[in-house]
Amino acid sequence: MRKYWILVPSMLLLLLVCVFVLPWAHVAAQQAAGSVKVTPTTVTRVILLKITPGQRPALDQDVMDNLVPIYEEEKKAGILANYSFFNNVTTDNPNDWGFGIILTYANYAALDNLGDRTDPITLKHYGSVAQRQAAADRRNQTATVVSSRLTREVRYSRQGMASN
Repeated sequence: MRKYWILVPSMLLLLLVCVFVLPWAHVAAQQAAGSVKVTPTTVTRVILLKITPGQRPALDQDVMDNLVPIYEEEKKAGILANYSFFNNVTTDNPNDWGFGIILTYANYAALDNLGDRTDPITLKHYGSVAQRQAAADRRNQTATVVSSRLTREVRYSRQGMASN
């Protein structure tokens, strides 16, 4: 009978924990989850290119002669927030991408009617629709698009605990 003397208070303690502590822990977890604020910010287009063998100098020349001036004009016009280029230094295989372009826009609204807003800039740069198309055709010979992704940056912050 003495063995059961310890078992009854232990079971009673466990029951009290289940009744009073577990619901409180659930409320505390909900409050903690609600204290995180997620703020969406910029929208970014990430373009990954596989450079055609022997065409890196032609790609670099195209970037300097065409892409940089166009992207600078788009920044001045408020279309692009920023842009950058990068290399893949950890290729997984010979068919992996080797060069990337990042185009950053202020928000999703900046993508509305994007072609209508960038068309005058590219036409001014190339001089005509035919010359713009010829440049695009040359660009397609220097590299192929492996992937083009649209991403949305988010920022995390803590909110003050709300009092109930």
